[in-house]
Amino acid sequence: MNKIGIAIGASALTFVLCLSFNHFVLEHKAVTKVHKLEYPLILSSDLSSKNTHMLPKGTVLYFDKSYPEGFTRYKIYVNIDRMPLKLDDLSDPTEIAPIDAAAPSKDDLIKLLRDYPLTKSDLESILDSKRISKEEIRDILSNFIR
Repeated sequence: MNKIGIAIGASALTFVLCLSFNHFVLEHKAVTKVHKLEYPLILSSDLSSKNTHMLPKGTVLYFDKSYPEGFTRYKIYVNIDRMPLKLDDLSDPTEIAPIDAAAPSKDDLIKLLRDYPLTKSDLESILDSKRISKEEIRDILSNFIR
């Protein structure tokens, strides 16, 4: 009877350990925090300071890390179809050169209207973002119409 009791106890303990492992390890996966852009962002880097580039409305940004300096880093995923890219090893993670993104300013919007294929939806979302004052919008449109 003593051996049976030990076997039942060991089986019960194994069962509880398996349930605990399943609950705490397998079901508690890391949650990925995301943000879907409500308006386009202007992209800039040292390499592209003369050209205007835009991250479109609706792009999903995946949270990476917030820094004490006041900025937050996000990742975006890009599908590249049938175009193999040469990959190099990055031995030092401090060598990452991120691209900066910001809400369009008055000057950015003027440049976008002049040089970039901005859709009506893009323009509406930029104006709805409340990043540009009504006075600046009037000024931009009056200069654009001339």
